[in-house]
Amino acid sequence: MYSLGAILNTFTWGLYFSFTRRYIGVELGGGLHAIMFITGLEWGLTLFAAIVGKLARYVGDKNLVLLGITGAIPFLLALTTREPLTLSLILSLSSLSWALSWPSILTAVFSSSRASPGRAYSFFTLGTGIGYSVGSSVMGVFYSLVGPEGVFIILAITYSLTYLIFVMFFPKEVERGMSGASNQGWDFRAFLPVLLALSLTVFSRELLYAIAPTKLSLELEGVLDTSSKWLEYVLFGVIYGGFTALLSIPARVFAGRLADRYNPLRLFSLTTLAYMLVYWGFVKSGGLLTLLIWQIPLYPFLDTAINTYIAKRTSRENMTTGFGITIFFNALGGLMLLPLLANPSLNADFLGYVVTVATTLSIFLASLSYGRAGRYV
Repeated sequence: MYSLGAILNTFTWGLYFSFTRRYIGVELGGGLHAIMFITGLEWGLTLFAAIVGKLARYVGDKNLVLLGITGAIPFLLALTTREPLTLSLILSLSSLSWALSWPSILTAVFSSSRASPGRAYSFFTLGTGIGYSVGSSVMGVFYSLVGPEGVFIILAITYSLTYLIFVMFFPKEVERGMSGASNQGWDFRAFLPVLLALSLTVFSRELLYAIAPTKLSLELEGVLDTSSKWLEYVLFGVIYGGFTALLSIPARVFAGRLADRYNPLRLFSLTTLAYMLVYWGFVKSGGLLTLLIWQIPLYPFLDTAINTYIAKRTSRENMTTGFGITIFFNALGGLMLLPLLANPSLNADFLGYVVTVATTLSIFLASLSYGRAGRYV
């Protein structure tokens, strides 16, 4: 059931990201600055994940998962405006509920499974590629049938159903095991180099994601030569998240095996390097080649590597804290986009140099912890 919840969760986010990025950036005319603005805000609110470890000890992990349902409210509030920056602010609020609930969901996954960490996580996320692919691919169909308002209502419904599944089937043994657990044993300083490396990699990834909607839209228009808006939305959704999400299914399995067999940090570093290469290839290519480069499934490797690393080196009692702090440093990486908005002449080449520096530094920081990626004792 948790795998089913994960599929519905990624269906929602696939629909959300493919729709909002084109709707805000292209149709409403927000452009690169609006996309970077909503991205920074979304990550900014996930900073609250840093406190979920303490919250879980007061209210329980299951109640934090229940809190996640409130993330549907911003989708309904989005019906009230079409101004790009205001809409960005409203939609970003859904990230707060996700940040406060997702660490507890991950704790349930890793703590209740008898499988190795990489295997457990790959099983949990195996079908997420299908969910994201379908959500992204049907976005254009939903848009053509019910308009932007209808899409926001659908998002609210699927988001709520996702968290109802996670709450209803929250493992009882995990909730009992967490009650009265002590908040000690998670050495933040030991993880700091890796967490800083994660921030830099997320920063680089989000810069790639920021330039992607406009670039993909232009290349699609050039390849397809169509004047149909609804068809452009459909094809954008398929290209933006449909194909690459399907490719992430075997990538998830492969990433889980690599993370169990080898040092997860080496997988992390290789994926970080790949993000830099993909960025430059995406920016400098054109036409069909650009669309093909975008399909390379890097996220499953990054996601599996960092979460498996945390799970291997963290006790069950401190997992919620560990995953919460990890999301916090993810958020720092996303927030690093906001200062760049002060530059009125942002362009893909300038951002590419920033990506190159950030990924190089990230790999260096991760290498400082290569010898300490053993399982928690």
